[in-house]
Amino acid sequence: MTKLLARDPARRCWAIAEWPEADRHLWLAALTLGDILEPGGARAHYRPISNSKVAKGYGRWLAWLASVGALRPGDAPGQRITPSAVQAYVTALQAVNRRQTLLARLQELYEAALVMAPEQDWQWLRQMAARVRSFEDDRREKRPRMVSAADLLELGCSLMEGAQGTPRQRAVRFRDGLAIALLAARPLRRRNLAELTLHHSLVQRDRRWWLLLPDEETKTAMPLEMPWPEVLHQQLETWLTIHRPILVACRGRWHSPAGDAVWISTDGSPMTQMALYDRIMLQTKAAFGLPLNPHLFRDCAATSIAIQDPEHVRIAASLLGHASLATTERYYNQAQSLEAARHWQDTLAELRARGHSERDPSSAEDMAR
Repeated sequence: MTKLLARDPARRCWAIAEWPEADRHLWLAALTLGDILEPGGARAHYRPISNSKVAKGYGRWLAWLASVGALRPGDAPGQRITPSAVQAYVTALQAVNRRQTLLARLQELYEAALVMAPEQDWQWLRQMAARVRSFEDDRREKRPRMVSAADLLELGCSLMEGAQGTPRQRAVRFRDGLAIALLAARPLRRRNLAELTLHHSLVQRDRRWWLLLPDEETKTAMPLEMPWPEVLHQQLETWLTIHRPILVACRGRWHSPAGDAVWISTDGSPMTQMALYDRIMLQTKAAFGLPLNPHLFRDCAATSIAIQDPEHVRIAASLLGHASLATTERYYNQAQSLEAARHWQDTLAELRARGHSERDPSSAEDMAR
């Protein structure tokens, strides 16, 4: 089901080159740098990663308009962004996206609207986002999906150790396992994980590997510099010398040069963010019964620290690259609830072991979970 939705043309994010000429002209003008005589464009002072995010969101809007036949050549960009059209867009997004993604799309559309028609009042777009934010979204409940970082690391290592089949099949399983184990130990954001490249963000120093993310590549504009997990050092060497070359040599339908990308697809190409996302979701669902997306690994890591090592809970902020400790405190509170649930689970398991439960074994085991 996920793969079918991913192929839906309405869910694509059109690249800038695919935009209508008027939209593309306004956007590129907004990116133009100024000089001593001329001021720069409206978005010239924004970081590239921020502009890329807005462009992606606006590309999503254009793709949806095209899918419903509302992208008419004669319309000015600002004329298309109407309350009724955006309401229909929101309804379409709600069918396939969770609230946080929906809020991000509305924010991106708002920022793009300021470029496409700066003379118009776009406050209604922000008010619409505020209403969406106020709605309770049960699908965002994370606690039932939480897994300890140790269990995630174990899953990754098990996938690598149990890699079987053809050389390509072993390479794919090893790749998935390494990505999951790395996320358990170093919970990077999905984009940073997918875009890891040798000699740039993954470098070797004195026989040790390091993860280096400059400020322009991080969401918080804070550089991240962390050693590759020592427990995964040998696995990384195995990936780079044995399994990665096997996938680099593949020539699938969607092949493109692998370059120095760390993660390689079965087409012999660098893996996209979505491809890596799908593999992690698939493997975690097979292992735990529920899929864990890459971002949830961050929650799992911070919560595990809060439960297992509460005296050092504040290191979660540095591990996740947060600029503030406020988010860390939220994870700590969540950890307290999870710890209470864990004690109750242990009590049930102990009662079952003593034979105090009148339920059949399989039913008691389900309760203890």
